[in-house]
Amino acid sequence: MDGQFTNIQQTMALLCILLLFFTGVKHYAKRTLIPAEGWVLIAGLIYGLAYKHISLSWMPDISMLPPEVILTLFLPLLIFASGQRVKTSVLRSEGLAIGFYAVAGVIASAFIIGLPTAVFLDIKPVHGLLMGAAMGATDPSAVGTIFHRFQMPERLKLLVEGESLFNDGVTVVLFSVAMGLAIGNTIFEPFHTALHFIWALIGAIPLGMLLGWASARLIKHWHEHHIFFTSSMSLILAYGGFLLSETLLHVSGVITVLIAAIAFVKNLEAQPQPTGDPTKYRIMEIFWDYISQTLSLFMFFLLGVATGRHDFVVTAATMIVAIGALILSRILIVYGSALILRLLRVRLPLSWQHVLTLGGLRGGVSAALIMLIPADYPYQQIFLCLAFAMIGFTLVLQPVLMQIYLQWTRIPEKEK
Repeated sequence: MDGQFTNIQQTMALLCILLLFFTGVKHYAKRTLIPAEGWVLIAGLIYGLAYKHISLSWMPDISMLPPEVILTLFLPLLIFASGQRVKTSVLRSEGLAIGFYAVAGVIASAFIIGLPTAVFLDIKPVHGLLMGAAMGATDPSAVGTIFHRFQMPERLKLLVEGESLFNDGVTVVLFSVAMGLAIGNTIFEPFHTALHFIWALIGAIPLGMLLGWASARLIKHWHEHHIFFTSSMSLILAYGGFLLSETLLHVSGVITVLIAAIAFVKNLEAQPQPTGDPTKYRIMEIFWDYISQTLSLFMFFLLGVATGRHDFVVTAATMIVAIGALILSRILIVYGSALILRLLRVRLPLSWQHVLTLGGLRGGVSAALIMLIPADYPYQQIFLCLAFAMIGFTLVLQPVLMQIYLQWTRIPEKEK
């Protein structure tokens, strides 16, 4: 009992240190070219290496959390935090471009990243697809920090953030399908697989809308004036919607939570005072912003720890191939989609396409998905190392290139 209590104390102490460290990194990273997420990833790697080679008694082993913890506790919060920031006006004005990048872009990137990786590693394509699917979600948090330093068109900001918000959900659904094919007993049948993918997406949309609407109506019906009740209800909605969709209806819990968050905020804003008190909304926004940033940084740290804790089992050539496939996928998706969107009369200036390409950073959702892969999966350590290399590349180098590009280029408001 004493030993167990000591382990709990060690973990609590480390948690306090990490929260303090995250706050300090967010503060000082504003003065550096590398965003806070990059520094946290590096810090996690150093912790993992230190634990592996030094193994001090006061260092708790946090190399890998159980997959169910990441899936059930972390992902719903990350997704709801993204969804509650979505404005319906954005969906109306940029819905076509965002939807194209979020759906077609994620599916294309899974194949563009996964197939070369599978060929180079000499593994079955379905295993490479699992790796590619995990790396489909982009994260605008680091890019957003850079955007604040420059004058940027509002529409471009909406595109960068909107793509990230919606491709999170599509990425998780695609990853789930790929995991069933690569790890589970699912047999690949094109029609059945496509039908399952479509049902997971389409079936979750009305469920999320209903839950978001009902939650907002419940707040109005109870006439609850407690200032934290709206935040508490949003937390219930995030976890409850995820569990209901995944365990009972077998649709995408991630898409359900995303749509529920959008519907919840929209219906709250439509309510008159006092239930529509903007103070409550502001508190909820601050609450979810804190949850999102803290969990994302925690996922980056855990990815770094897990990579440093285990043997680095991939060669430099393999990492170069994986990073090259990641870069190629982003180039093809951004510039190829811009050509297709032009046919649909949606025009994106070339400089915007450059920003979208450099803004394709991989973040907390990709880190969380990689750590969902079971430890007994034969390629788990390989994928872990490759994910660290790809995420680290996007977090460390691309923000630097983005800042250099924005310093020397004037971004137009629209295509001339």
